[in-house]
Amino acid sequence: MVGGWAEECSEPYETAVWTNSNRQEQWMSELSLILSRKLPAVDDIRAELSKHLKVGQPRYFALMSADPALPSFVQLLGDAMAWLPLYAAATAYLATLAKRAAEATWDKIANRNEVKPLTDVATTLATAAARVDGKVEVTVGLNIPNEYFGTSIPIKSSDPEAVAHVLAHFVVHVEQLSKAMQDEIAAGRAPFGAPIIELQDDESLLVRWQTSDGSAHETKIPSTRS
Repeated sequence: MVGGWAEECSEPYETAVWTNSNRQEQWMSELSLILSRKLPAVDDIRAELSKHLKVGQPRYFALMSADPALPSFVQLLGDAMAWLPLYAAATAYLATLAKRAAEATWDKIANRNEVKPLTDVATTLATAAARVDGKVEVTVGLNIPNEYFGTSIPIKSSDPEAVAHVLAHFVVHVEQLSKAMQDEIAAGRAPFGAPIIELQDDESLLVRWQTSDGSAHETKIPSTRS
């Protein structure tokens, strides 16, 4: 969840999260689609995402602050297994960018069969983000430490190519990310709030978070190509 937002309903937030009628018994098998606005085409968005991923019913969060700096967001959150259907396409996408460099433009590669699952999802997320007024943040992540405070990477763009770039790097690292965060929790360094993933220039992923005592922590996931 992005800070400054709460689930939109009449019940207290903590109760609402656990009694939401859309909540599935097995969170670990599907991705949660979370939006900050009720979009007219949300059913179409979920249907497009569901061509390649298992996606639960949409959930909505309302802004609790008048701060205009807080972005609107479209978020997909789930466990590592829920993201693995995109792994082959993400790997192929990054490999194509590396091999073809300047020739690997979005228009030339987006419809290639081997990358299409990834580019389809990226395009759908970008389209959803473009429907939200104001600043937009597409967020993808893991449901660690839980399903509403996830370890996530924000993508501050509604451009499908930008979304695909970050999404691909997240997906190819997702198993390592999951293991690293589970190890941190087991070691007594459980996040308090939502850990943030940052894509580095060397294509590694840096995760930053705070524990309940206010101390700062980070862990780095090396690039799969290093």
